[in-house]
Amino acid sequence: MHRGIAVLAVGFVGVLWLAGCTDAAPEPTNSPRTYTYSIFDSGAEDIDTLPDAASDLFADLTQSMSRYAGDDNGTQVWAVRGIGTEGPQYCLVLVAYDMASTGCASRGGVGVSRGTPATYQLVPDGDPAPDGGVKLAENVYVVR
Repeated sequence: MHRGIAVLAVGFVGVLWLAGCTDAAPEPTNSPRTYTYSIFDSGAEDIDTLPDAASDLFADLTQSMSRYAGDDNGTQVWAVRGIGTEGPQYCLVLVAYDMASTGCASRGGVGVSRGTPATYQLVPDGDPAPDGGVKLAENVYVVR
């Protein structure tokens, strides 16, 4: 009987020793990821102004800022950041043949492909480029 108690005592001490060697799991954070887009870091130029074809698309955004990302085979692309009714919005605007289309999201990446043979994506800083994506501007890619 004493031998059984001794074995249990040694086993218990071993478990305590192993528990002291393990790392404690980090405490979870409740703060959401902050998304940044370097395309908005530079000062605005005349070319960054959205064309009239896109002016009605952002009637619900305040404090908006647009940056021209470039022209891809006749499709002009802008990145837009603004404040909507539900908080920050990040958008892509495509203008092809005087027709505008847009896609927006409050978090993460945005993809737009309406009316074009390609998909245009706005990707947050630090996220990988989309598979097969060609960089049009900082944070903006074209996927065919």
